[in-house]
Amino acid sequence: MNEAEEYYRDVVGYFDETMCVTWCEGLDLDEVAVVFGSGRDTGRRFDVIEAENEGFEAREVAGVACSAIAGALGSWVVVVEPTYGDTGSDHEILRDLSARGRAFNVYSGVNSHSLDYYVASRPVTILQFRELSDDPLIRQGDEPYLFGELADSFPGGRPSDFRAFALMLAEHVTRVRLTHDWLFDKHRWLLWEDLDDY
Repeated sequence: MNEAEEYYRDVVGYFDETMCVTWCEGLDLDEVAVVFGSGRDTGRRFDVIEAENEGFEAREVAGVACSAIAGALGSWVVVVEPTYGDTGSDHEILRDLSARGRAFNVYSGVNSHSLDYYVASRPVTILQFRELSDDPLIRQGDEPYLFGELADSFPGGRPSDFRAFALMLAEHVTRVRLTHDWLFDKHRWLLWEDLDDY
């Protein structure tokens, strides 16, 4: 296990039943918000814990997960969705996010765990994690073995192991670290349901 993977073992502790983090390079924050279906800027700014609480309230009103925080990290825009959020893992969303550049998503839920890397709307590499398997990664995409020895070194294990491994691969691709400071800074709150009662 390398230093980055060890670091992300601590970061994944902020996430509960699900984790959905998306990176986009080539679109600005306003454009990313549009792809996610968020309308005008809500004017609200939250850190990851506040977004979890607000996301719960919004989900209760809408009946579906419909919010996230988004902000710049290096040349990328990062979107973090609260529990049960999975919009960033949608392949149509990833195609749109990567239309002028690249997009990377890590999703880990109750029964599904995946990593998707898109370039110019193409699915370059898709890794799906299988728990309790001798061959823990199913590889797909135009270049399924792009991550080579990094992916080969993943021994499998629990979903938390995959989460840390996938965030390490995200750092490898983006060359930026998803830091504790970033997660606890205030970022733009995206909302893609019209919640009149909220």
